[in-house]
Amino acid sequence: MLDQVRDRLDFPGTLLAVRRLSARWPNVTLKLVEDKANGPAVIQSLRHEIAGFVEVNPEGGKASRAAAASPQLESGNWYLPHPMLASWVEEFIGECAAFPAGAHDDQVDAWSEGAKRLLRVKAKPVPQPYPERYYPLGERSWMT
Repeated sequence: MLDQVRDRLDFPGTLLAVRRLSARWPNVTLKLVEDKANGPAVIQSLRHEIAGFVEVNPEGGKASRAAAASPQLESGNWYLPHPMLASWVEEFIGECAAFPAGAHDDQVDAWSEGAKRLLRVKAKPVPQPYPERYYPLGERSWMT
């Protein structure tokens, strides 16, 4: 998780926030947008300007979605920016720690939906740096 905007925004404010995040992270190719509230309108308004929007319709409750993703978090497979670099990190960690009894759960909900999506992605095999018949000098003798 690299970044987020956490605020109560009207529709124009939401469009501006999406534009700013997209400009800040130009290599992000997938942007999950919940198919509720103004999500579809945001996609409709920006789809010709910013690529990568995918509507998401969350399945099950927030607690079950978080439970499905939490083993990856507990095993240390998630990284966050240092709190000195991203002011939202401490609040995010606090919300995760208080979930589901905390006063807020929107960050946990967004994180768990993204985690669910990433769990479905299969890692691509790492290509060999050179064909198997060639070996770097010193790794294997050409005479064997």
